[in-house]
Amino acid sequence: MAGSVLAVAIVAAGCSRTCELKAGLNARAGGGATDCGHAVLGADASSVDACVITAFESHMAFVAQYDRQGIDSKVVFGIAGDIHGTVTFLLWDGDPSGGSGVDPVISGDVCVAPSVDSSPTRDPFMTPPLTCMLTTSLGQTCG
Repeated sequence: MAGSVLAVAIVAAGCSRTCELKAGLNARAGGGATDCGHAVLGADASSVDACVITAFESHMAFVAQYDRQGIDSKVVFGIAGDIHGTVTFLLWDGDPSGGSGVDPVISGDVCVAPSVDSSPTRDPFMTPPLTCMLTTSLGQTCG
């Protein structure tokens, strides 16, 4: 019984019922992270990209969010980097069930050997400004 109470307390401390992307990103970036902003779908994302790249290259903690085109719910991609160079991608899905009104979820990946994606044709709403040699799945981190 005590173990299950502890597990519930740990889950409750790890994410709220609403699975807030910003909180998850800040937790992975660490204290004092630069907030590079939120690129709204269809708007110019260049300032968000530039901030992410500058922070990454300067070994500064950062967070950023990019709206993604969802099929039947709002989807937001988030990126967090810490001062040690660890980069994490999180994906928030406002309704992963396809429209039946279930609670949001967040899934994630750790970016292994991150580097700046200098591709001139990169779409910021499809791919992040950093690329990875490979990614390691975190699975569902909230929800």
